[in-house]
Amino acid sequence: MGKLAYLAFSFFFAIGSATIVAYSLAYTAHYYLNVPGSAIREQALISAALIFGFITIQLLTTKD
Repeated sequence: MGKLAYLAFSFFFAIGSATIVAYSLAYTAHYYLNVPGSAIREQALISAALIFGFITIQLLTTKD
C-alpha cells in the first residue's frame, strides 16, 4: 500500500506542477510578450501534458 500511495501522490504532484509551469509560461507570454490569450491556451495545455508525461516517465523508470 505504501508504494501505491507514493505513486498516487507523485502523479498528483507532477500534474499540479506541470499545470502551474504551463500557465506561468502562458501568463508571461501574454502579459510581457503581448501574445493573444486565445493563441496560448491550447499550447499551455499541451505543455502541461508533455511536462506531466516526462515527469511520469522519470518516476516510473527510477528504481527504489
